[in-house]
Amino acid sequence: MPTWAIITLAVLLALLPVVAWYRILLREEAVTKRVLFWIFVGGSLSVVPIFFIQFLWGKFPRFNPFLLIESSVTNVAEAAILTFIVVGVMEEVVKHLVVRYTDSRHPEYIETLRHALVFSIVSALGFAFAENIFYFRQIYIVYGVGDLVTSFIFRSIFTAMGHMTFSAVFGYYFGIAKFAESITEHAKWSGKSMPITRMFGKIFGWKTYEVYRQRKILEGLFLAMGLHAIFNFLLEMGQVLPVILLILASATFVYYLIKHTTGNLLFSFTARRESTMATRDEDVVIELLGMWSNEGRLKEVIDICDRLLLRDPDNNVVKIFKAKAQDNQKLRAAYEKLKEVFKKTDITTGTQSVAGIKTSQGSAIKADDEKIIAEVMQTWYKDEKYSQVIDVAKRLLEKNPNSSGAKVILEKAFSKQKAEELFSSLKKLFE
Repeated sequence: MPTWAIITLAVLLALLPVVAWYRILLREEAVTKRVLFWIFVGGSLSVVPIFFIQFLWGKFPRFNPFLLIESSVTNVAEAAILTFIVVGVMEEVVKHLVVRYTDSRHPEYIETLRHALVFSIVSALGFAFAENIFYFRQIYIVYGVGDLVTSFIFRSIFTAMGHMTFSAVFGYYFGIAKFAESITEHAKWSGKSMPITRMFGKIFGWKTYEVYRQRKILEGLFLAMGLHAIFNFLLEMGQVLPVILLILASATFVYYLIKHTTGNLLFSFTARRESTMATRDEDVVIELLGMWSNEGRLKEVIDICDRLLLRDPDNNVVKIFKAKAQDNQKLRAAYEKLKEVFKKTDITTGTQSVAGIKTSQGSAIKADDEKIIAEVMQTWYKDEKYSQVIDVAKRLLEKNPNSSGAKVILEKAFSKQKAEELFSSLKKLFE
């Protein structure tokens, strides 16, 4: 096959997953298609700096980090991890620069955390498209059609998902960084002191939100880079199943970020309408919102936010209070629904109440009710409410000791809770 035909085939194969993923993820996005198209083009061109850097490393080997790792690290696993970290940093940075450049030219395009996330997905899809062209061309030349089909399937699904989800996480943190001033103001009224952030602000002479902004960008980079490095390492070791599980877990997390209310909150950062309330009076009301939020008085918080937004419609802090209250209200509604299931089950058995949820050793739960309980526990597990999952799973097993679903999610929640406790312990060392 002539060279032009091979390149054409590679381009067409690389384009197929782009069309598929666009229809799956982005077809109903409110952002104009023209903006998404140019971000996609920018993502496709972001491979050029990487190729240029690799060209320079070939000309000046002493600056090549891969050769440095190869010559100085004797442990094969450690060398592989360091190599994939370098690759992860390079790829995540160039994909993110497209979003950063777009935002610098048109800051009005990103008005929600979801926008930042979606733009990052589109940039990553462009990068994956360009990368796949080179991979498919090389695989066809070296290995032929058989391996090309296998590579096409895996790279179209899991490699593309990897690029998109890792970049989406970075993009979400970039969105948080963009709206750092409003978010740190909300944290202040919620009673969060943020001592580390304030300490660095004093050291460098920056405002608290500026430190918070840089911190979130670094957190997003390290998280995306870490996920990318783990993905590459597992793939190099031939661990296909862990790779798939990693991608699915990351994609689930991104899906949650896209769907939850706070992620879709519309921030006002251009010309704001003046509030009809005096600043001192408004501060008193916002302080009250912080107290009620911490006390879990969500209905009152939402009601006051609605009233306050009539007076000050562009107040980002009030919008955050309302969005977080709505997210927490959904979780509470799921919990109340679960309590009703237990209550309904125990009416027929006349049992006693334990911690607000009626339980009974050995009493059976109907299959439909157990299904509702399982769905709620899965929702809590995704939202990292592990203590609630553990509590309810234990109660379910009291009623139905043979519930395999409860046993599985109980073990998973225990593992996650231990990991969180370890992380919290480490975090306290830096506070």
